[in-house]
Amino acid sequence: MNQSFWNKAAGLLLLGALAMPAHAQVQDASTNYNNGKILLQQQRYDLAMAELLPLTGSNSPYAPEASYFYALSALKNNKPDEAYQMLLQLQNQHPNWRGMADADYLLANVLFEQGDYERALSKLQELKGSALASDAEGLKRFYLNSLNDKATFERLVQRYQDDKTVAQVYADKLIGGWYRPQDRQRLENLVARHNLDRSRYLNPNVLRGQEYNVALLLPFQLNQDLQQTARKSQFVTDMYAGMKLAQDSLQKQGIDINLFTYDTSADTMSLKRVLDMTELKQMSLLIGPIYKSTAKVASRFAAQHNINVINPLSQDLDVAEGNSNVFLFESSVATQAKQAAAYAYQNFSPKTAVIVYEDTKDDTNFANLYRQHFEKLGGKVRIFSKIKSSETTATATAFRGLNLENAGHMAVFSDKMTAAVNTTSLLQGKARTLPLVTYDKWLDINQISLRQLDDLEVFFISPKYVNKLNPLNDWFRKQYISQYNLPPSIYAYAGFEMLYYFGTMLKNHGPQFNQQLAQSGSRLGVFYPGMSYTDSNNKSEVHPDNQYVPITKLENLQLTVVNPVL
Repeated sequence: MNQSFWNKAAGLLLLGALAMPAHAQVQDASTNYNNGKILLQQQRYDLAMAELLPLTGSNSPYAPEASYFYALSALKNNKPDEAYQMLLQLQNQHPNWRGMADADYLLANVLFEQGDYERALSKLQELKGSALASDAEGLKRFYLNSLNDKATFERLVQRYQDDKTVAQVYADKLIGGWYRPQDRQRLENLVARHNLDRSRYLNPNVLRGQEYNVALLLPFQLNQDLQQTARKSQFVTDMYAGMKLAQDSLQKQGIDINLFTYDTSADTMSLKRVLDMTELKQMSLLIGPIYKSTAKVASRFAAQHNINVINPLSQDLDVAEGNSNVFLFESSVATQAKQAAAYAYQNFSPKTAVIVYEDTKDDTNFANLYRQHFEKLGGKVRIFSKIKSSETTATATAFRGLNLENAGHMAVFSDKMTAAVNTTSLLQGKARTLPLVTYDKWLDINQISLRQLDDLEVFFISPKYVNKLNPLNDWFRKQYISQYNLPPSIYAYAGFEMLYYFGTMLKNHGPQFNQQLAQSGSRLGVFYPGMSYTDSNNKSEVHPDNQYVPITKLENLQLTVVNPVL
């Protein structure tokens, strides 16, 4: 909803622009009315509606004002239908109320929220020449900018041929990515009819179609209470912020990427409604959704319309199974285990392993995948032992009983403090030089110092590793902090890397870049040490997930990638 509108509504409340009638009132009614306004200011919308509703009857001297503030509370409470019904009642019962212009403005906002753009625009036309005319134009522009259905917009342009704002926003969307050669005549007519800037809207460089539209299907949770969702959705906000910086960087290189955001949750029906929008079929690339249930819906859409989809967070290969149009930005769990086992086999001797893993589904799965690939390469697993770190005494006994003789390396798949402490204690006492393969989450376990890990031969599986010593990192941090007043998180780096990588692919190969992913081989990222959708054994095969998994090691307390892209 338009922020300037809410600022204006708050001003009406504070200044008393919609004052109550001057004649004497019943005390209870007066109390309800004032309570309702206070609760509205406090954003306690349900309670405000409950206080105001009894006053909205036609016989109440507070009825017009109470009806208006009830509708305002309902709209801010994400109940536009209730707001609409109350505003109709206000119009019917009090047509001569002196605040009717404000009610018309609010009704237009409600109609926009309901998706009834035609009636909303008609209602705003009634405010021409009034004190609210400027506010009406701002409200109109706000909602038109959020309309991403080209067919619907074309109907509005036809219906409101004399409305310059409608024409200009549509023209902005055309040059922003909607433009197709068949739109040329319509665009020229709009520029001529409304005296728009020809150098902007008929620029040959823009109309050649060198821009790419990317839809972001992410859980922004815009319809939820900000205080409740801010922390839960922070990773999405960070990712989007990183993408915006990548968008700017690509633009400076002549790669124009238009980002269209769609708020999608784990609700499959909600996602289906988004995917049914006409403009989604015209996108060059989809990023998201992130949830497995909705990812399957997006996968079917990708196959049906031959549009590539990038899942930004999933490490589950099932998301992309059987669909050559779906890719994971991250390395899957299977790939992480495979590449870690391959590194161990190639670099540690003898080719024997001691594997310890936590009694959880994820750790057991990782250990099994690691073992399978290590043995497939020709390695031997001497010990394959399950532990339960919650049973501290049994866990300590299990580690003390491990026989490390003739082991080429040890692998421990658990992020529990108990497992990490027992492992480091064992190696410090019996085998300080024995290579250990484990998760990089160990770097965040406070009970073990970085010096302890540095003194041992510990190799970390680090799928989200970002090279903070990269000179470009200083630039990124400064840019990010200057715009968002926060240091970038791993999700901000991921958002940047993702859009930069696939934006470059769009520029170099167009939307159907699938086969080129294999041919491009392994390459350095901007902050990531590598990206690859193929492997050295079969460079013609495209993998659905990033095949490069950084393996890191502490050297003088600094993480170093030991398997760099060559």
